[in-house]
Amino acid sequence: MDPVQNPPEYSAYPSQLAPADSSVDLRRMWHAMRERIWLIEVSLVVCIALGFLYLRRAPILYTSTATIQVQADQAPIIRNNNSRYEDSESVDFLQTVAQSLKTRSLLERVAQTNHLAANAFFAPSTNAPLSTNGPLSNSDIARELDRAVTVKLRRGTRLIDVTVVHRSSVLTSKIANSLVGEYISENQEQHVTTAEVANESLIREAERLRKKLQDSENALQQYREETKSVSLDDRQNTVVAGLKELSTRVNGAKSTRILLETDYSQVSNLGTNSDALMTLASVAENPAVVGAKLSLSRAENDFAAIRQRYKQKHPKFIQAQTQLLALRDDLSHSVLKATQTLKSSLDAARFAETALENVLQKQETSALELDKLSIHYNVLTRELESDRALYDAVLRTMKETSVSKEIKPMRIRVVEPAITPDKPFSPRQAMILALSVMMGLAIGVGGALGLSFLDSTIKTVDEAESLLGLPVFSAIAKLKEITKQHHPLMVVDAPHSTGAEAFRTLRTNLAMLWPLDDRLVFLFTSAMPQEGKTFTSVNYAASLAQVGLKTLIIDGDLRRPTVESTLLDKDVESLGVTDVMTGKNKFEEVVQPTKLPNLFYISGGTTAPNPAELLARDGLNSLISRALQDYDRVVVDSAPIHAVSDTLLMLKNVQTVCLVVSAARTSRRSVIRCIQLLQAANAPLSGLVLNRMTVRRRLGYGYDSGYYDYGYHGKYSKKGVYGAKKD
Repeated sequence: MDPVQNPPEYSAYPSQLAPADSSVDLRRMWHAMRERIWLIEVSLVVCIALGFLYLRRAPILYTSTATIQVQADQAPIIRNNNSRYEDSESVDFLQTVAQSLKTRSLLERVAQTNHLAANAFFAPSTNAPLSTNGPLSNSDIARELDRAVTVKLRRGTRLIDVTVVHRSSVLTSKIANSLVGEYISENQEQHVTTAEVANESLIREAERLRKKLQDSENALQQYREETKSVSLDDRQNTVVAGLKELSTRVNGAKSTRILLETDYSQVSNLGTNSDALMTLASVAENPAVVGAKLSLSRAENDFAAIRQRYKQKHPKFIQAQTQLLALRDDLSHSVLKATQTLKSSLDAARFAETALENVLQKQETSALELDKLSIHYNVLTRELESDRALYDAVLRTMKETSVSKEIKPMRIRVVEPAITPDKPFSPRQAMILALSVMMGLAIGVGGALGLSFLDSTIKTVDEAESLLGLPVFSAIAKLKEITKQHHPLMVVDAPHSTGAEAFRTLRTNLAMLWPLDDRLVFLFTSAMPQEGKTFTSVNYAASLAQVGLKTLIIDGDLRRPTVESTLLDKDVESLGVTDVMTGKNKFEEVVQPTKLPNLFYISGGTTAPNPAELLARDGLNSLISRALQDYDRVVVDSAPIHAVSDTLLMLKNVQTVCLVVSAARTSRRSVIRCIQLLQAANAPLSGLVLNRMTVRRRLGYGYDSGYYDYGYHGKYSKKGVYGAKKD
């Protein structure tokens, strides 16, 4: 039979790892946790054990809380404008009150008041002795109290919680109530003490200020006597008022003089022209000129009436005309006389202005002298007023201080006193156990998911097909019957097992790839050693023989041949592939039969020192061509791809290459690199066989779980098609 041509295979192989799916696969996470349920169980047991250990070693503690209220300030009865009061409404003030409840002095006071140093129930609360030289001191007890007491201001309120945690339930309430009481008492004592000290200081200050005020009064009186002035303020006011009045009069005189000079200049320019002079306001408004103008106006009116009644030669006409001319001469004379009056008024205005300026200069000199005297006078007056104000303020403060000693400095009301607890506060057994369980589950689940994330192996059918882009022909379970020393022929020795069914599925799937007559030579290989390729190839060849196909299996792993030991279940060494390739033996001499009809094998043969050089000549082409003349199918078990290059040298007459991958053992990069090498060698890679899958993975991924539960039942449990026991 001539070798057939290789049918077309998958044209695309993955060149790199497929991108990780960013979506959350809840089912995959669930099965990852199921795979590592032991880790979750161990984490849960350890955390619960630690929780129980903590409960046994943790001290039993009680807690008690006293709640106080800092009341808002009311309007004070006595106000001191020179003093500053803290705003009791501010959060800072309330926080200050809360922190004051944990001062060392207050804690030592509580320890001393309650005799805690000698209290046998208080001292054992420490984990280690605070003092090794005798009984505990108040300072040691204060440090212990500081650990036991917690003070907290309630948000948005004026309430402060004072909480005490201790092993003694009685001491918790006693210490909390005593702490609040001692704080109130200490506050009152400090207030009274502060008021007494302040009062004594004020008395001394008042005496000093009284003497200083008396000295200031004597100094002012002495200066008055020296300057012979009872009151400089009144004199200064009078001088200032006179100076202001004189300044106003001087300004008025200047204005009058300037106006008269202007009018006189115009009169001088016009000369004796009475008509032109009449146009000036200063001349026209002169009383004499006004009277002359009025008389002339009447005479002109009378003359106009006479002219209507009499002729020019009539005595009344002549008399009236003569009188009119005389009045006109009087008006001209009055205008000229008014100019002389204007000159006199100008001289008088100049004289008055000069006189007023002299008086103003004298008044200014007097004011300057008075200012010199008032400088020292004002200094003495201000000092006297300042001393008097300070003295009055001290006297007022003394009265207020003496009264405020009886007023409570701060109104703190106990809203809820501490009561003795009847149940322990810590440890909370239910919560600790719940937290232990939650922590154990979290650590276990996190560890399981983390290990699953770090696991780079191929574990499931779906994962293999989606990552590698090749079909999985069969998923072979991790069988209990298989050990490192024993590799049974599953399809013969255990025909009812799931492993036998898996190889029948492999046979069927490979037969469906291409027309049966075109796929005669099958090669099984793997990426790494110990992945089960020999076990798979032998059982696949046996499954072909069971359907009547005369099958020959060739052990192509010339370095570690195991086909013969697997079929015979014992270690033997017989003639095989290397003997035929070197020409020492013929093909018919190396073919060996098996216990299964139609199944024959050729072992690896005599150990060859240089298998790669032996295969480099012609590979297995001659051997395969000869085998196809006598056998229906040829199955080649080859060496691992990454271990040696022998497999890549025997692909010429192979129509189907199956890659065996050990589930949860072989890394993805190793398988992908193997596929790349086969692709480079133009290998007809058809698909995968996923070997050694755990039952849990088989039930969770890739196939319906009912498939793996399907087997022989009823009367067929004793009778089967292949190798079943018959009656």
